[in-house]
Amino acid sequence: PSDFIFKFFSQHNVIVGAFFALSGYVTAYTTTENAQKAASPRLTETPAQKWTLSRVFGFYPLHLLVLALFSPIFIYADVTYNGWLKTLWHGFLSVTLTQAWFPLHAEVWNAPTWFLSGLVFATGLMPFALPKIAKMDKKALRRSAAWLTLVSLLPKLGYFYDFNCLGVPEGWTSPKVHPNLAIFNIMRFSPVMIAAEVLIGAVACRLVMLDGASDDEAQPVKTNALSTLVPLLSILTCLWARASDLVVVSDMLVRTLFFIPMFLRVLMATHRNTVRPDVKDPTVKALSSKILVWLGNLSFPIYIVHGPLGQVFYKKLIAKKLFGQVLSGVGFFGIYLASVMTLAWILQKTFLANKSVGAWSKKTVDDLASWM
Repeated sequence: PSDFIFKFFSQHNVIVGAFFALSGYVTAYTTTENAQKAASPRLTETPAQKWTLSRVFGFYPLHLLVLALFSPIFIYADVTYNGWLKTLWHGFLSVTLTQAWFPLHAEVWNAPTWFLSGLVFATGLMPFALPKIAKMDKKALRRSAAWLTLVSLLPKLGYFYDFNCLGVPEGWTSPKVHPNLAIFNIMRFSPVMIAAEVLIGAVACRLVMLDGASDDEAQPVKTNALSTLVPLLSILTCLWARASDLVVVSDMLVRTLFFIPMFLRVLMATHRNTVRPDVKDPTVKALSSKILVWLGNLSFPIYIVHGPLGQVFYKKLIAKKLFGQVLSGVGFFGIYLASVMTLAWILQKTFLANKSVGAWSKKTVDDLASWM
């Protein structure tokens, strides 16, 4: 691809912040009361360990299955490069979802699941944080959002200052020339950093959920189609400017100070426009289209399998062993995408929708919660 296309789609360190904020937003929406300063009984009346485990086991069974399905590939590559002892350790990190705590090994085996590793820690904080957040009024919520942003930003400022890397766009900077990859990976993978972004998402959701509450400070915010379109266009403009080298600055600064706030503005406006009696926002209507709803239902299995299948097609050691060459080119990329979609659909229909899997997950959660 062209240099612009490569850079535009290499901003994953920025965009991933949206998924952490969205996780917090959805969690707050499902566990706190609308137009009330209170947490839902389903949160407050459930023991913290059981509530956390029930959330984790929403994604953990599929994670285990995909690890098992692709374990020959993971093990073969790991043993080739690192030997059996480190391979066993990496397997343990992957199975227990603790890899995000190890900054230089957060992407072992199924690389994208470092996200789940960080999310487990943030999920464990929610039973303690959400009841407090739910009691806040809008003024306190805005103050909390500012403090959480500061907590997220300060370590990154230290990273920029100590290594003089404010102008290093990490997404397309070679690890060989990065001033300190380990410290950057702490900024990128650390569950503590992730927790701040998840909590910011929860705070944003509560700001919307207090619309229509009885007190004067919580009057509904007026929104329209521009309320979603303007921040959405600003995000795309920012990504375009960075890919064009018009703005040369660290991924982590853009993510904390611009991308996550703008994404949450889109999300909050979409939320408000969705609950209106007459939905006129074209962005909301587009997001409600059948194709996007269908893709949304497949999004988690797509996320879980795209990394392992990517190794089959593009990891040199694996692809050459299986096919004699790396499967590069537009045609093979199309086959790769079709393979991801097909496997995701199969897993959705045969595993995630399987009642036996749900029953096993529930029993395991009950057993572990009793033990804990």
